[in-house]
Amino acid sequence: PIKASSERPFFLATGKTGRDYETLTNAAKKIYADVRIIGPASLRPENLPPNLQWINTSTDPPDQAIDYPTLREWYAQCIGVCIPLTGDADDTCGYTNLLEAMAMAKPVLMTHSGCLHLDPEAEGCGLWIRPQDSEDWRIKMNLLVEKRQLTAEMGEKGRKIVERNFSPASFDANIVDFLRKLL
Repeated sequence: PIKASSERPFFLATGKTGRDYETLTNAAKKIYADVRIIGPASLRPENLPPNLQWINTSTDPPDQAIDYPTLREWYAQCIGVCIPLTGDADDTCGYTNLLEAMAMAKPVLMTHSGCLHLDPEAEGCGLWIRPQDSEDWRIKMNLLVEKRQLTAEMGEKGRKIVERNFSPASFDANIVDFLRKLL
């Protein structure tokens, strides 16, 4: 098994709803990086590999499992953000994580979902993973570890999408456009 190390690159996964941490954990056993998961104890797989750090989320909002400065630091330092979903094609889970990763200029590895209006692979800011496929996770996680230029390019593309579509100026313009259409 691969051992965790503070000097090795790591992937970050967070989320409480619709997550498939079992598949991600199986992939973590065979990758060249560490994995940090912040998730509910009820979704924690047994037999975590040495390169995987699990932090239980708290039950009361706002979540007290990890403080925001540390969470921001982990987003900033991670090589990419993993969003392992259960594979329900009608589910919108993972959208917040997707936007957070893009805002932090991190590539996204995400179980394929047909419900989101953002397609990380088509936009060039991430890669889709087949549902319940730990081998697909392994291949694509190792790709991001090995191809650092690709990783950086994907992160920058995601950041540009967020700046273009989700900035205060973009929000203001959309509100003005909406109000004009009402009048």
